[in-house]
Amino acid sequence: SGCSFIELNPGAKHIIFANDENCELINTFEASVPTENAFITRSDKAISEELQILAQNAAFEQKANAIWPESEILEGKQRFKLLRCDR
Repeated sequence: SGCSFIELNPGAKHIIFANDENCELINTFEASVPTENAFITRSDKAISEELQILAQNAAFEQKANAIWPESEILEGKQRFKLLRCDR
């Protein structure tokens, strides 16, 4: 199923993807989601979307305004940079 079980915090909808010289690193965050649900392997798209939502929520909670993937997705895990960027 492509459905997401993780909800985006309403304040996190403004978190952008950015990684340039105008961005300050606030923190790093490792998101993790299950790769199987009731013995059914979840789609790469669903896993990717949920990891991104978790990173956006973390960025919002830590007063960052951008995220950038720092690693590939491996076994349902991915590291993100949480950044504050000049707009």
